[in-house]
Amino acid sequence: MSDDANMESAIKQVLASVPGANPEEIKIEFQRYQTDFLIPPSDAMRSVIRKFQSKTGSSTKTTSGQASTAPPMKKVQRLSELKADDKNIEIEVEISSHNVRTQKVRGEDKDIAFGFLEDNPNGEGDGKRMRWSFKDWGANLNIIPGVVVRIEGASVNEYQGQMSLNINQTSRVVVLKESSRTNVNPNEPMSLSDASNSDGDITVIGRVLAVQKDVIHRKDGSGTIDVVRGRLGDASGALSFLSWEAFDHEVGTLVKVEKAQVRRFKENPEMNIGRYTKVEVYHDAAFPETSELDKSTRITISNLRDGLRDVDLVVQLIDLTEREFTDSKGEERKIRSGELIDPTGRCRMTSWSELPFDKSDLPLCLSLQKVSVRAWQGIPDITINTADQVTILDETPWDEIDPSTHIIDVDFTELTSGPSRAGIATEATVISIKQDSGIIQRCPKCRKLLREGSCAEHGEVDGTKDFRIKLVLDNGISTASTIMNKAASEKFTSQDTAKMEKQIAENGSEAFVADLRQQWLGRRLRVEGRSVSDDQGAMLIIDDASGVEVDAVLAATEVRNEWGVA
Repeated sequence: MSDDANMESAIKQVLASVPGANPEEIKIEFQRYQTDFLIPPSDAMRSVIRKFQSKTGSSTKTTSGQASTAPPMKKVQRLSELKADDKNIEIEVEISSHNVRTQKVRGEDKDIAFGFLEDNPNGEGDGKRMRWSFKDWGANLNIIPGVVVRIEGASVNEYQGQMSLNINQTSRVVVLKESSRTNVNPNEPMSLSDASNSDGDITVIGRVLAVQKDVIHRKDGSGTIDVVRGRLGDASGALSFLSWEAFDHEVGTLVKVEKAQVRRFKENPEMNIGRYTKVEVYHDAAFPETSELDKSTRITISNLRDGLRDVDLVVQLIDLTEREFTDSKGEERKIRSGELIDPTGRCRMTSWSELPFDKSDLPLCLSLQKVSVRAWQGIPDITINTADQVTILDETPWDEIDPSTHIIDVDFTELTSGPSRAGIATEATVISIKQDSGIIQRCPKCRKLLREGSCAEHGEVDGTKDFRIKLVLDNGISTASTIMNKAASEKFTSQDTAKMEKQIAENGSEAFVADLRQQWLGRRLRVEGRSVSDDQGAMLIIDDASGVEVDAVLAATEVRNEWGVA
């Protein structure tokens, strides 16, 4: 935008807040800031508005057009510090997404920018971020995805328990760090793979792979909302969608979706189709057919995440159990649980329906269609609701797998940054051994750790002894906490629980941990077990651990070569 256009836009914003001001005087004031202080109109906005409010005797106008007296500036570091009635806020945030939509404001069509922002842009403290939606009523040109800004004079909006931030016409927005993202035109179609990694408005072209009507219950209990869930596919992959409007397109239909929004459910991308979204039939003779997309959009066990829906995959069922229970209605029901494997790992399976086989038929290769994924003890668990989601295949599309030795080697960084997985092995260096390693007491009812002989759920109980070792592993890039179960701890220390208890009783737990540190700190370990990933990071549950011998001469040579040291 040219300097003249910027000046004109700034003058309009001042006039919107101070209708009685003289446009020429406003322009002169902005020019003074530019000439004398090298401050552009966008940064001088609040000062100029305040000057003309004082000059005309007017007060600040809110986005609703009502006059109000501005309260003292409230400076916060985190969004969690804000309350529903807070105004005149100062906070530093990163803009996650930015979109523009036309809507009615006091009877007039106006382009209003909206999107998501996140606090703690520098990752201070625990590194956690909170995300809120925002509306920008001031048409700030420096608010783009990826930019870090300080917002002065914002206010909180609360609707149905959801908090959001209003960037008002009088707010000042200062860029602290420029965006390094490549800005995408939301009107240009993108692949579903790229859309999955996007935030905000998108346009995509895809073939309908699944569609099903559903009902969402309102949080306040006031009723239900009819929605449509489904999945689109293209050559790059698949993307689930949730339509809040009528969706009358059948499986196999090629559609173009404009101005949809990508949101995340349990970190899984989902395309939201709302009243501003346009969905129409699209024609492209070269676009892959449904049969081709069904194969290309299948995922493997290693890609499973809690919350995924309409998942297609091919697996081998190696174990199956069945149990009966009484549901909340007093009816007797059966549930079937099993273990699945493929070349990338293993996971659990739960079926609420009678299956077309029994345990004596195992192992079986199965094609699972449109199943969902839920976490069980942090590990993905595939849920089968009806028998028609299961197809028995004649043979596996991979070489024979021995379930007893099926452990997948995974890079440590990939493991700590990816989803929860079972049946994995990885290597890293021991950088810490926790002081609470050793003999502990667990509740005999829930297995939770006892503190001073008391369970948080069952009160004072006679505890059951257990043996665990807690380590922190690091590979120079990533770090993860680990915990060894009893069997792994006994093997790792070459002592059973009884001997270890005697040793700790004689020498104390501090001596036990000091001995472990003397023996293992700085050494490389190979561990087997499962990883559990959540908002707190990754935790490795270790079933087996062993030291890895490192050739010191070879390692030194590799380091010199990597850093170019002779």
